[in-house]
Amino acid sequence: MKRLALSAALLTLPALAAAPAGARTSIHPYIEAQQVFTADLTGNDQDAVTYTGLSAGVDATLDGAHVQGQIDYRYDHYFAWSHKYQDTDTHQGLGVITYKPTQDLSFDAAGIATRASGGFGRRSPGFVFGDDSNTEQVYAVQAGPSYATRVGDIGVSADYRFGWTKTGSGSDFDLGPGQPVLQNDFTTISNSVYASAGTDPGGYGLPFGLKLSGGANRDQVHFLDARLDSYFGRADATLPVSTTVALEGGVGWEENKASSRQILTDAEGNAILDDHRHLQADKSKKRQLTYDQDGLIWDVGVLWRPSARTTLEVHGGRRYGETVVFGKFEHQINASSAVEVVAYDDVTSFGRQLTSGIGALPDSFNSYSPPIPTTLSGCVFGANGGQGGCLPALNSVSSDFYRSRGVWANWSSSRGLWTYGLGVGYDHRHYLAPVYGESSLFAFTGANDQSVTINGVAVRKLSSVSSVSFNGLGAWYDSDQFGSTPYWVYGGAVSYYRDFGRHLSGTASVSASSSAGDNRDNDVIGTALVSIRYTM
Repeated sequence: MKRLALSAALLTLPALAAAPAGARTSIHPYIEAQQVFTADLTGNDQDAVTYTGLSAGVDATLDGAHVQGQIDYRYDHYFAWSHKYQDTDTHQGLGVITYKPTQDLSFDAAGIATRASGGFGRRSPGFVFGDDSNTEQVYAVQAGPSYATRVGDIGVSADYRFGWTKTGSGSDFDLGPGQPVLQNDFTTISNSVYASAGTDPGGYGLPFGLKLSGGANRDQVHFLDARLDSYFGRADATLPVSTTVALEGGVGWEENKASSRQILTDAEGNAILDDHRHLQADKSKKRQLTYDQDGLIWDVGVLWRPSARTTLEVHGGRRYGETVVFGKFEHQINASSAVEVVAYDDVTSFGRQLTSGIGALPDSFNSYSPPIPTTLSGCVFGANGGQGGCLPALNSVSSDFYRSRGVWANWSSSRGLWTYGLGVGYDHRHYLAPVYGESSLFAFTGANDQSVTINGVAVRKLSSVSSVSFNGLGAWYDSDQFGSTPYWVYGGAVSYYRDFGRHLSGTASVSASSSAGDNRDNDVIGTALVSIRYTM
């Protein structure tokens, strides 16, 4: 909880300190008491347990002349009534703030706390009560300045981003007696810098626009002291061929190199484990390369902008020594409805993929998440039908670097008494970890994960003091790590909210989730929750 309190403070203090006196600030701390009952509805385990939950949180918005942002955060502690089960904790929160002191300079900060699927190719529960196996508590923050200005016909821009990600208090994978216990408890520090200078079409009398750009990234993962360094420089040209269509192309050079410490072993090559049977790094040996690639990069594409409400940009070319395809489609259907589709292809880390994702989210978002914690809500929907975004990094936590390719679509809408959101995504990962020593137990090289996720919400305002929400979620996972098999996880929740006055409100919610595959019984887990909240 201390970590998240610090993250929230880092996000909030710069904005509040800089807020002008007339800023429209709304900060509402609250405390909440819950009663929860969860049971196996199939009767396979004849298992049922009751929890009492205590929660504390804050909902805050900032809308001023220089500051825009929103923070929603809550901490829950659940006391199990049965000694067979442990008490559980969850942190859930999202904050996005933009501070713009001048027209050219801005400072952006974003943070998230959530529960995510733990990885290792193993099944994770849909809703998290009691069974939090193979899930990880995740915290992440991204922050940094951006500068953009014009010098005559030349546009100049630069930005720097610092990212911090922490995972832990979750899943372990025991490989058996005498073998390591693998874990996903690690910290990632990311630093990224980017700069560009260029002209628009028509500048200096040229029919096309030109841009020179370059950037550098470094990711450091404390597990085995892993490191990923990336550098690139390129030149791009844009040629309008009509009032709505432009051709684009670029060429450059890149270098990507990842390495880590070798595992500490004895004279026979067996891993020397610590007191918790975890792997240790051997700092006396030379670092081992995970990934080493450099070469020419290029891509060509088309930009289509038929109106101020619609943009489509698609590119294809060569990067990372292979073919790449990426693009983006945005369409503001009307004043209260928008859709966005993004295709991506990157060599990255879990930490950088997550912090880059939250850094791209809007600073005003729909906070209707189910009151019952879940690991499968990977999309954020824009408030009042604005643009949202999805976070494919949360599909699986991993301390290894990987090539991530996929696509996601996000739709947000608000119409009359209804608010909707729907997110769908596909993500494929190719892990870049080396073969450690001669043991096949750690041979992640060439391992692949793929997943399909969907989550949606519909909210109906019943009156000035009441509303009901419907949340649905599902995911399909397939991994070739450790001989795992494909599986599905799916579920839904219905929640009723009511205000009893200026400070008091209540919630009643029921949910059910299940899974299929993975050579296990397909239990259906049902949960009922009632709560009362006092907002200050």
